[in-house]
Amino acid sequence: MLSILGFALVLIPLVIVHELGHFTFAKIFKVRADAFSIGFGPVLFAKKIGETDFRVSAIPLGGYVKLLGEDPNSELSPEEKVRALHHQAPWKRFFIFFGGPLFNFLWAIVVFMAMMAIGEPQISTKIGRILNDSTAAKAGLIAGDKITAVDGEAVLKFEDLAMKILDKPGREIVLKVEHDPESKISPNSTELKVKTDSEEGFSIYGEKKQVGTIDGIIPNARMTKVGVSNPDSAAAKAGFQIGDEVIAIGGEKVKTFEQLEAVYRSWMVTNDLRTKSPVTFDVKTNSGDKKITVPFMNAYSGDLGKDFGLYSSELFVEQTIADSPAAKAGIQKNDHLISVNSIPVRSFFELRMNIQKSGEDKGKVSVTLERAGKMETFEIVPQVSTERDPLLKKMKQFTIGVMPVLSMFDPDTIKEQVWNPFKLLYLGTARMFDLTAKNLISIGKMIQGQVSVKSLGGPILIGKLAGDSINRGLIDFLKMMGILSIGLGVLNILPIPVLDGGHIVLLVIEAIRGKALSLKQVEIAQQVGLFFILGIMVIVMKNDISRLPIFN
Repeated sequence: MLSILGFALVLIPLVIVHELGHFTFAKIFKVRADAFSIGFGPVLFAKKIGETDFRVSAIPLGGYVKLLGEDPNSELSPEEKVRALHHQAPWKRFFIFFGGPLFNFLWAIVVFMAMMAIGEPQISTKIGRILNDSTAAKAGLIAGDKITAVDGEAVLKFEDLAMKILDKPGREIVLKVEHDPESKISPNSTELKVKTDSEEGFSIYGEKKQVGTIDGIIPNARMTKVGVSNPDSAAAKAGFQIGDEVIAIGGEKVKTFEQLEAVYRSWMVTNDLRTKSPVTFDVKTNSGDKKITVPFMNAYSGDLGKDFGLYSSELFVEQTIADSPAAKAGIQKNDHLISVNSIPVRSFFELRMNIQKSGEDKGKVSVTLERAGKMETFEIVPQVSTERDPLLKKMKQFTIGVMPVLSMFDPDTIKEQVWNPFKLLYLGTARMFDLTAKNLISIGKMIQGQVSVKSLGGPILIGKLAGDSINRGLIDFLKMMGILSIGLGVLNILPIPVLDGGHIVLLVIEAIRGKALSLKQVEIAQQVGLFFILGIMVIVMKNDISRLPIFN
């Protein structure tokens, strides 16, 4: 239902804007517009205003403006010829044909300006978490770091960071990093050399290729919710329970689990006296705030799990999904997931990744967990679901059906907000030209066979994307509208007869020849263009149908 609503809210304004472009220039040059229709097919509603019949038609996949003299065979009186389309000078007809795409490009600028005036929240380059033993961890990045430049080029948003790395798979890059002031690391700023990871992905133009990433960077930090799974551990004996939140450790306040770990580890470096005596935690529990003092059962190691049996709650089971493989195997609430196929997992990301890999390789998975201080191992056949990648290739997803006590903060964001009208106009126009260029390059690569036609989408894909954007909020919805407006403009300027671009090409030929093509030549060109458009429509609809869940 949301997809249908999204489709209507996005496409109808774009159709109105496009046809309004043709209509406006027709009016400027005094060409008579007999009809202005939103949609094709049977007319559902019509109202005549002046000389134009404004209509709403049954098939909402486009629209049209019917101009006097569009049909060269029509018989016109001398008075009508003055206002007929094909009796206008070529330069006037150019603007009438180009008016539709032009208004789509202008509308995209207006939409992008509105987004920037409202304020566009973007994920910043501040790192919430670094996964253990990952590329990022080995390079020296730590939670709380903010990446400010890649190879000397400034980055403010996580999207910018990803784009800078995308075209550098397996290459050494230099990151400029600012440490979190709360980390008290000196100097505050440093440069780190990182060799990027390489994985299969897509370029900004839609080409399937190896792309660069830095494994282990997570924008979201974990909350300080903890879990205990061994009743004989120091933490459990002191009174810790699953879901308790740590507010401070040894008198030092912490906001994230990453800070909690960092503060506790730092005592090793400073040879802190707190490593010699019981550690006091300020804790938020279901029954209120309290202090819990935990004695060392072994020598201080800098690891909360080893020293106290205290872990992040992310690998503790909140619940198993009914009738899921995990539920049938006997996994229970509060179980602490330890390893997959004897490989230790230290994050929910690793758990999910290892289950996926085991499902792909073996079709089954061995999960070891701790329950009430005892280790138990379960052999599980994962549930398989099928999705499609952007090129419609089926991808199998392997899951076992556990939901963790995983509490993560929203990532750090920056809000880009511009109110200066001249700067808004400049930035909106620049974004429009950038996306237009990328669209045209993608089409060029598609013609060369470098980008698959399977990446094309039609009404079903537009509806899904629009519906998803509504779910994410106004800014995402506006962004989707701006992108689709540019896509509609680019599509219509393609030099294909029956499209606006095809009409413009015929005008250019007319200007070069000094006379218009014959009616027969125009008909042949239009038939070729129509055949081409129908071929594209068949591909698009096939792609759309393939994306429907019933075919997955």
